[in-house]
Amino acid sequence: MEVITASTTHLLSTLNKLTDHSFFQTLPQSLPVSPCVITSPTQIALPDSFYFSLFFIFGGGLYILLLFPFTLRQKQWLAAPLIAGLFALPLIFTSTNSPVLQLAHLGACGCVLMRQIDLYYVRPWRTGKEPTMNLEDWWTEVWQPFRKVPMSKEQIQRFELELQQTRLRREIERQEREALYNSSHSSCSTSKENKDKETQTVAGSSDEASKPMKGKPVKQIYTPRVDPNPQHWSAYLPRWFFYATLMDVIPFVMSFITFEAIQNFNIVQTLLLRIGVAAMVIFDISLLNYTIMILCAAITGDLVHDTEWTLVSHYFPGFATSPAEFWRQWHHLFQYIWVDLGFHPVKHILHKYVSSKTKNRQLANGLELVLPVMGVFLMSGLMHEYMMVGMWHIRPGHMTLFFLIQGAGTILSKVLLNTVGKKVHVPPVILITLTWVFNLTTAALFMEPVLKNHGYNMVASQSLLLHSYNLLRSNGIF
Repeated sequence: MEVITASTTHLLSTLNKLTDHSFFQTLPQSLPVSPCVITSPTQIALPDSFYFSLFFIFGGGLYILLLFPFTLRQKQWLAAPLIAGLFALPLIFTSTNSPVLQLAHLGACGCVLMRQIDLYYVRPWRTGKEPTMNLEDWWTEVWQPFRKVPMSKEQIQRFELELQQTRLRREIERQEREALYNSSHSSCSTSKENKDKETQTVAGSSDEASKPMKGKPVKQIYTPRVDPNPQHWSAYLPRWFFYATLMDVIPFVMSFITFEAIQNFNIVQTLLLRIGVAAMVIFDISLLNYTIMILCAAITGDLVHDTEWTLVSHYFPGFATSPAEFWRQWHHLFQYIWVDLGFHPVKHILHKYVSSKTKNRQLANGLELVLPVMGVFLMSGLMHEYMMVGMWHIRPGHMTLFFLIQGAGTILSKVLLNTVGKKVHVPPVILITLTWVFNLTTAALFMEPVLKNHGYNMVASQSLLLHSYNLLRSNGIF
């Protein structure tokens, strides 16, 4: 017994000596060392219940307005003050306690704002389609960021009808461009004959497009991809735990860092920090998607179809061989918003005012290749800019510049792939390394406002490791 007592006493004495001289004494008393800044002197703080109700009042009002049978002008007039409120109020007011929810609220307001501008104003101008939805379309629209809700037969037929009309419209535009090109390279008489023939063809196509499609057999039914092997939601719990673990460890490690220390980081430390912030973004979004999917399947009792959910069958962007592939593999929660508001309108303007009037086909094709893609990245930059300005009232510019550079890199990588890539074989390892270098170099623009305001610590309150650390330190365990 005396031997055991002596051994225990010696062990405790050794541990005390190690503790006294170990790095435990240099650790901070509580984490995070630099909490995230969530207030601005120019913003008015509101209780969380009032602050987060802004999205449901204005964003929800815009979605509900889509269900009413008003005319286009009436809806546009009614939507204008709701859109203005959805834009301005999250910039004027701020939350007091929850930086994560505040950032998510700003992101939701920015995305819904862009979507409603497209539905109420841009799309009617571009396609003539009025901002009207039935309950099925409305339900599909609400779920669209996370899930592709299976279409009903009526939705599939309507989708195919719109697809056919779009094809006819594109064919008409192509014939108009060909008629303009032929008329500039032929004599006046020949030009007149060709123009008459083309006009007749276009008129016939226009008549066909304007005719009602009732009773007309659908030649090619659109069929969404179906997962041949749906699984029970419990099969996805290991992935959920994987993302949950990462989202616990990464914020815990980064909670020891201050912005002053970041400014003195060497190149390796800076790269690791940027990788950590990027990993928190993609893993947090993946964790949210899996949580929604599992809860929905558990409540409804349905099996999970991989093809329905946005990020379930998604590739990790860390192994992308080009900026273009990187953004194809990045999360696509809001891609449809930026494509509808950035890509299609720019494409429409080029078709209507540039391609149909210019004689330089090479220039027209180059503009159609570059500008619509840049429009998508511009919309993404503006949305992220809105979040940063609303969160910290910083000077705008960093986010927009970052996404425009990424858009230029995406276009350049596509051009190189279609030209040099067909003649020269480059090992994938080198391409992956170059993509990492490009992304991590330009990431300084993206992360500047986040790092300066300790935004990397905004998810610290979610970390169980961090709470355990604070509990142990407060009780003097180490």
